[in-house]
Amino acid sequence: MIVAFGDIVQGSLQDFVNIDRFDTELCVFIHIPKTAGSSLSTELDRMRPPYHNIHRKYFYGDTVTFSRIEDEIAAVIDSGALADARSCSGHFSWTLAAPIRAARPDARAFTFLRDPVKRVISDYRYSRTPTHPTYKETIERFPTIESYIEAPETQDKMARFLMPGDVRTPHEIDTFISTNYAFVGLLEMYPLSFNILSLLLGHDRMPSEHKRKTENTVDNAVDETPRLRAMIAECNQRDTVLYDIVRHKLLTVRDDWRAMREQSRPAA
Repeated sequence: MIVAFGDIVQGSLQDFVNIDRFDTELCVFIHIPKTAGSSLSTELDRMRPPYHNIHRKYFYGDTVTFSRIEDEIAAVIDSGALADARSCSGHFSWTLAAPIRAARPDARAFTFLRDPVKRVISDYRYSRTPTHPTYKETIERFPTIESYIEAPETQDKMARFLMPGDVRTPHEIDTFISTNYAFVGLLEMYPLSFNILSLLLGHDRMPSEHKRKTENTVDNAVDETPRLRAMIAECNQRDTVLYDIVRHKLLTVRDDWRAMREQSRPAA
């Protein structure tokens, strides 16, 4: 049986977590930058070992170079490590994850989103800190947040991670994530999202980790004005549609989730 995120609004939340549970399949977390994914990856390692973090390797010289994520995915598959894995994650897109799905037909993907405006600002701020290997190049290339927002490669990053480029209309976006993902959570609804994910994985946990909060520096200060928010929203329309679709689905089950949490609490 293929578990699908769209089932979450077809009946009760309890039915969804019972019927659509994927507690034995390979769990693939598509980690979109600046969506609290580092914290979630740590939790995933605890709930679903053996776990593999598939990431690019950085090489420091006169300039910073790095390996391709495609090559790192291939290396994990070729090594045989993926055969015994129960979970994996990485900054790879749905399209780039195709070899994982081919190697493990039982693979089930999930992801988390963040308010598009907040995510873009966070991505910009993080990219200008020494924690980011190419932060000097980023500061030179994008001297202002406006120049960063206007760059095509920074726009609609969530949608580009999760869907092929020809999935564009609200109906197409809804259909794609509803049928291809086992679950999609939101950072703004993190306790609910994390707990539902844990139930789908055969646990019943609330989040405990919070990693990689972006440091404040003189180079990454941002004044979040209404004009800036409007500019980000205009340049990230696919992300906004995607986020709103997922938010609607989770709001639909929020009362059910609260009732389930009340029932699970031990009697006083």
